[in-house]
Amino acid sequence: MIFKYERKKGDVPFQKEFCPSAEINVMPWKKTDDPVHIAAAQLKYDSENIYVRMRAYERSSSILCQRQEFGESVCCDSCLEFFFAPIYDSNQYFNFEVNPAGVFYIGFSENGTRKGSRLLTELAGETDIFRASTRIETDFWEVSYRIPFSFIRRYAPNFRTPRQGDVLRCNFYTCCDDAAEPYYSVWHNVTAPHPDYHRPECFGSLTFE
Repeated sequence: MIFKYERKKGDVPFQKEFCPSAEINVMPWKKTDDPVHIAAAQLKYDSENIYVRMRAYERSSSILCQRQEFGESVCCDSCLEFFFAPIYDSNQYFNFEVNPAGVFYIGFSENGTRKGSRLLTELAGETDIFRASTRIETDFWEVSYRIPFSFIRRYAPNFRTPRQGDVLRCNFYTCCDDAAEPYYSVWHNVTAPHPDYHRPECFGSLTFE
């Protein structure tokens, strides 16, 4: 599968059209007067990679982007996040978090819990694998990147190349902890008393076509 994408940096092949796989419009912890924050995600795949493209519908004047180094707490900035379980019947999960500068926080939880999630510090120098394309417009910003299947198998050796009809358990989020009014929006509802994205039991399902 070959796609073309006009980009500022990175090497992610996407068409210019944005057809969401998931609408990120559920705010489980929204208070009555809180503003609504909406985002969307698009996934594609080929024989070697999953391609992720996410867009936050946020005015450029309100974007917060202060973290500049891999592994910093980009969730405190305007942030788009993709969590997924590489093995369908396991709660092990990866969390890919990216801010508008294309700075990553990439974690993996071997036991499927927030406490078990760790930053993959060994990836800090592997810029040839994870390079995010970024785009900022007046009314939205977006990021796109690829996740090689060879990378997934480093941490989940039983992961197999997806085939038509396979199901991916995942969730998509947008957030900003340091906003004047912090916000948290999700694709698939999270049943937790406080903001917590590390809930693989709340992942939704997407089918590979």
